[in-house]
Amino acid sequence: MKDRLLELDALRGIAAMAVVLFHFTINRNAIDLGWQFNYGVTGVDVFFMISGFVIFLTINTKTERGKDFVISRFSRLYPTYWTCVLLTAFFILVYEPTSFKTSNVLANFTMFPTYFCVEDLDGSYWTLLVELVFYVWIFLIYLSGGLKNIITIGLICMSAIVAFHFFGYYYPQLYKLASHKIQLINHFPLFLSGIVFFKIKFESFKPGYLIIVLACILSSVYLHDKGGKTMYFIGKFEHTMVILFYHFIFTLFVAGKLAFLNLKPLLFLGKISYSLYLIHQYVGLHLIETFKNLGLNIYAAILLCISICICMAWVITKYIEIPAVKLIRSQYAKATNKAPVRTPPKEEPALQMSKTGYHFQ
Repeated sequence: MKDRLLELDALRGIAAMAVVLFHFTINRNAIDLGWQFNYGVTGVDVFFMISGFVIFLTINTKTERGKDFVISRFSRLYPTYWTCVLLTAFFILVYEPTSFKTSNVLANFTMFPTYFCVEDLDGSYWTLLVELVFYVWIFLIYLSGGLKNIITIGLICMSAIVAFHFFGYYYPQLYKLASHKIQLINHFPLFLSGIVFFKIKFESFKPGYLIIVLACILSSVYLHDKGGKTMYFIGKFEHTMVILFYHFIFTLFVAGKLAFLNLKPLLFLGKISYSLYLIHQYVGLHLIETFKNLGLNIYAAILLCISICICMAWVITKYIEIPAVKLIRSQYAKATNKAPVRTPPKEEPALQMSKTGYHFQ
């Protein structure tokens, strides 16, 4: 087996570009274009499935103690995120100085500003809280020694989530609060699907896993209009087809039939996908408006903006993300007199990753 799951990098790259195209072709730009890429809103579904797969891989095969997992996630997410928050804050100062508040920037530094009743500086940040809550969920299972029963626990949680949504109209205030503050409950089945696909690929195939994947698909379809952003842009039938397609792609992946995606452009986009995702929306949309005001047509403005966002993401990845991950994890390794937290056990050589590691986990 190869040292790196390149297919996941490629999928990340595709998903990130889908989200970028979605944001760049909606609202005012859609009027100029005469069309909009609504399906790009589902790119986050791919991210959530990949996270379920990769985070379970990380905590199940590369975590000797709880602090390892915390350092791993912190080093991967926060330095890059803080950089993008500062860059976005700068653009807010330039384009909307009257709406700039230092307190909002500080609240966003936590990655969960909604808990302080503060909006995300960039609309794309909402998925990060979903990811963080998932990390907390799986971390608590790890601490309790329940990883061996992760599928059973996941099924119980998914059933409880579906029931919560089904009976939500009996307690509308609590339902609205929970759906907004704990958005994982709107997307949990996708994470569980990722975990099941990990089990199939690296442990053993069991017929029961097919039933569980089907349950995840049905639950995701049921949750379509219960929360999240997708329901505002595509219908339930369209979303169902997309979810089925994404699960088909993951089926090809675990079967080793997705190597045709391992193309350098897609792998490059996968490498910078976290930074690209974080930096593209607020910055990109204002750059597009600037270019249009300078006389560029909408297509030229979007293409130029995509190029600039990719360049910025590459710079952030190369000079912030990768060095920060290396520095934090090496310092942690020195402090604990152990190998860096990202190094998997020697008995699992098939799961070793390359130097740059995963992006947007």
